[in-house]
Parts: sequence; C-alpha cells; structure tokens
Amino acid sequence: MKKLFLRSIPAVFLAGTVFGVGISQLGAAFKGSTVFRDVPVGHFADDAIGEMHQLGIIKGLSSEKFGPNEPVTRAQIAVLFKRLRDEMKGTTPAVSSSVSSSVQSSSSSSSSSVASSSSSSSNATSSSLPYSAGGYVHFDANGYNVYKNVATGQITIIVARTGGNQGAGSVDYSFSGGTAVAGKNYQPLSGTLSFGTKETSKKITMVIMNDSSTTGTKTVNLVLKNAKGAVGISNPANVILNINDPNAPLPTASSSSSSAGAATTISLSSNAYGVAENGGSMTVTVVRSGITTTAVGVNYTTTNASATPGADYTTTSGTFAFAAGETTKTFTVSITNNSSIEGNRSFSVNLSSPTGGSALGIGAANVTINDDEGVPIGSGSLKFSTNAYAVTMSQGVATITVNHVLGVRAVTVNYATNGGSGASGVDYTPVSGTLTFAANEISKTFTVSILTNGNSTGGKTVNLILTSPSGGTTLADPSSATITINL
Repeated sequence: MKKLFLRSIPAVFLAGTVFGVGISQLGAAFKGSTVFRDVPVGHFADDAIGEMHQLGIIKGLSSEKFGPNEPVTRAQIAVLFKRLRDEMKGTTPAVSSSVSSSVQSSSSSSSSSVASSSSSSSNATSSSLPYSAGGYVHFDANGYNVYKNVATGQITIIVARTGGNQGAGSVDYSFSGGTAVAGKNYQPLSGTLSFGTKETSKKITMVIMNDSSTTGTKTVNLVLKNAKGAVGISNPANVILNINDPNAPLPTASSSSSSAGAATTISLSSNAYGVAENGGSMTVTVVRSGITTTAVGVNYTTTNASATPGADYTTTSGTFAFAAGETTKTFTVSITNNSSIEGNRSFSVNLSSPTGGSALGIGAANVTINDDEGVPIGSGSLKFSTNAYAVTMSQGVATITVNHVLGVRAVTVNYATNGGSGASGVDYTPVSGTLTFAANEISKTFTVSILTNGNSTGGKTVNLILTSPSGGTTLADPSSATITINL
C-alpha cells in the first residue's frame, strides 16, 4: 500500500480506533477545524485531528492546511507512528487534561500556569504541557538566595524558554512584595522580556541594597505574567528571592538538593532543543544564576534515546568550571546527516554533580533531530504571515513577514509588489528581491516604503506576491497579500 486516501484516517487510527482508548484523554475535544482551514467543521475526524495536533503527532502540510482528501505517503505514515511511539514512551510532551483547554492562547496559558506551587519542578511541569512550537517561559530555578551586601550589589535572574523556540513572544515580569522593603532592601523592578525566534533565555539584573538597620532574611516575590505572541508561561513562574543577613550562613546544596535553597543555580538554557539532521552541529548553552561571585562547576553529557550514537550524533561529555563572575558556558554536539527516511530521532543532554555549593535548575533536556528527507519536514513551505496588511501613510513603511513553515533546510523565495489601486511611485515605492532562509530559520521580513501623498483619500492598496521558491520547498496559502494604505 503506497498511499492512503483520506489523510484523516491516520488521525482516527492513532486517536484510538485501533488502540481502543484515546491517548491523552483530553476531555472536551480541541477541534482540528480550529487549526486547519481545509478541515470542515463537523468532519468525522475533526476531534481526532485536533487531539493529534495538540500532541505534536500531526502538524499538517502547513500551519493552516491539513489536506483531508489528499494521499498520505509511506514516509508520512512512518513519521506519524514515530511521533506516536515517542508520545507513548513519554519522550514528547503529553497533554494534561487540566491544562489542555487553557494553553490554546498565550493569555490563557499565562493565567493557568501559575496556579501550581512555586516549588514544582520546572522539568516536571513542562513535560505535562501540550505541544507548543513557541515554547514556554519560566524562571530557571524554584527560588533564589543572595546576601544583602553581595559584592556586586546585584543578582542575576535567568528566565528560560523551553519546549519550543519558534516565533517571537514576550512576557511581563515584576519583582515586588514579600517581607523586604522596596527602596530599602532592594530596588523594585518590573518590565517586559521580548524573545526573538530561537531565543531561549533572558537575563534580569536586580539591585540589592545594603541596609544596615535590617536584620534577618527578607523576601521578594518574583512573578512572570501576561505572555504574548508565540510563548506561554510554565512553572516556576512565581518564586521567592531570599535576601539573607550577612551574619547568617548562606544555604548550600548538594547535587540532590532543591535549587530553591542554593545560592547559585546552574541550568541548561532550555529543556528542549531541535536541530536539523543536515545542520552539522548544535550548540548547547549552560547558564549560571544567583550569586556569581564564587567558583562553581558542573558535569555535562549526552544520553542515548531513539537516536543512535555515531549514526545520528556524536556522544559528548565534559566538565565546566565557572570562574567567579562567569555566567555562561557552551558545548557543541556534532550531528550526522544520512539519506534515510526515518522520521525524527532524539537524545538528551544532561547536567550532573554541581560543585561549589551550587544546585541544578534545568538539568536535562530532550534534543530532537529533525529528519530532512521528507519534504514537509525538510523543505516545508513558504507563505506571508497574513493576506491583509494595513499601514497608515504617516508610518512611512510597511514591514512584511514571510514564514517558512515546517522546514529545516536552507531555501530562498522571491518577493515583489504587484500593482493594486495605489499608484507606484506616488503612494508607495515598488520593491522586489529574494529572501534567503538559513537552515531552521522560520521567518524573514522586507519593507515597502509608503509615500506621503496629499491627494490620497486613503484606502489605496498594494499587492504583494511570492514566486520561485527553491530548495524543494513550495508556496503555501497565502502566497499573495495586500497592503491597505490608510490616512
């Protein structure tokens, strides 16, 4: 059997028609028709497609197209079963019924994710969240400690992005409340962290004041909230910073201790990484947070999963020694390219045996090697981020985003303005060119200059088109779009 017609057959099959029970028991079903425009509402596989999409087993032909009546290839079936096996083995995120309905948008994810205790493990929390290409942000430790007369007068807090890194997003933070007095024990702090696509960590520096009249340990509440864009929020998102009296010994931690009690925490920058099979190598960043005025160390290593050492990647291990004041280290893992259609494979990177009174934050992370032989996985498709852009004449420029969907290879595509009711050279400056996407790069932008025209009544349009995709990729809907110029 080379092809199966009715692409939804695998969705029903995987969701429980053969296995007898639904994999994740989602409760109120999330509909496939809410994700893919070509899946009709009420389609017999609507619920199954939605459930499998949440689990990350079905990702569609593009972010908006599923192709329910198109043939399924052997390679696609193999990839579906590979993802199914990973989900059943627990090597990909499984959906928890308590959060499945709350993570469909960043705002609802934000409101639900802080309900758990701040003492929850960030790894355990992340593994119970539904698949999200944009990932989730959280503090890299369950709590922090600092002396009030720390030599640098400040502490560095790391906010990590895990479980996915595709797309841009932001999260608000605030450091306030507790038993410490703002302006006396610490400088109050709030703001917004903006994560670019593939960006997995941010640093926040908090000023600690040396108030001689204060004795004993004082606390500050650290909170993440209001996630926007591609990211959501996961625990720990509400933790406590202890500002300790200099006359009291600072807590220390062994390798088995909670990071909440340690003066310094060592973490992987993410608990999930992805790399293209033909990417050559991947770089893993290890970050140190909390008090950084002493020397600490940690071991790192790779651990086998479905990927095969040598055939898929090169086993790597070593020891990092962080000098006083040093906050980041990196190591590289070589990735092996082959010509087999075998679906995604995975291994893990791990930290162990922290020294110098430090503790582990994110100590383990899954690494997915994305197979580049299947076209949907390797080359993907290219499209505008929307079919309708709007800009005011006073803004002077329209920024247009082109997305590379489900692709990990390097590709190119041509873009151009293509008429419209606006007059070229009067209402806008015509443009054309080529966008080059590097391996794993998911978005590119170009700009169209808007001209000031005293005779314009507004509502003029500029048409945009994409043409000539390269590298085996295809154009997806929308490959044409319109800019509306408003007064």
